[in-house]
Amino acid sequence: MLLTQCSITCYSPSEDHGPIHAPADEIKLRVYNCSQRRSPMGKLTGTEHGDRATALVAFYERESCKLKESGSYFMAAIALGFALEAAVLAYLLVEWGEDEGTELKVPESVALADLIEAAKELDLLSAPVLVPPELIGDVEPPKHIAKDVVDAIRQVRNLIHPARALKDSFDPRSFTFEQLREFKDKYWSVIYSLLYNL
Repeated sequence: MLLTQCSITCYSPSEDHGPIHAPADEIKLRVYNCSQRRSPMGKLTGTEHGDRATALVAFYERESCKLKESGSYFMAAIALGFALEAAVLAYLLVEWGEDEGTELKVPESVALADLIEAAKELDLLSAPVLVPPELIGDVEPPKHIAKDVVDAIRQVRNLIHPARALKDSFDPRSFTFEQLREFKDKYWSVIYSLLYNL
């Protein structure tokens, strides 16, 4: 549903290669690992929210790659946090819209914590870490159960707010490449769980 009609990178958390893009006219969602094997895992609904969110997720993921390459590891993690927020919001809007038979209005304001809570209540964040047999070798297995790490992603993402960073005595310059790699593992675990539940 969410991740690729425009052109998008699905990170392979265990490897650090450049972006791999799907063709712009492709409808099927493809999840890539860095060996460039591809496997359809779900379908984009083609709704306005799904299409626009796909573009947002793609943008944030591309920006994360640029930021990582420039050594701005904290900001790369923040960009992935925004990508995750867009993915969860779109998933919920599209799925609830399909249930209602119409496209729902995007809320004026919604907190990531509320989106996470809704996803947990709908059991969207508990996909097993074992990849289905038909996708073995085509999809990077997640390293975590999404519901166990999604709040850690939110906490890091919230450090973008100066008041939160000051309160927590957080120095964004201290965020390391290894911390970004761990963050990407958690990010992929949540994205994988959403895709698993399509």
